[in-house]
Amino acid sequence: MADIAEITQKDREKIKRYVESSNFLTYTMLANRFNIDKSYLSLILSGKRTSAEANKIIDSIIAMYEL
Repeated sequence: MADIAEITQKDREKIKRYVESSNFLTYTMLANRFNIDKSYLSLILSGKRTSAEANKIIDSIIAMYEL
């Protein structure tokens, strides 16, 4: 069974691939959706922020876009 950190890393990679290939979604739009700075979103997606709040944001993005 994969550990939580590995699953979260895979989720972050899915989000990055989705945003980078999207014609309509941007990192700025995601940051605005969660009322956070784009730089904070960048830290979350790079794995440098791993708080419960960061994990909640990752889980929410995965659910919203059915990744």
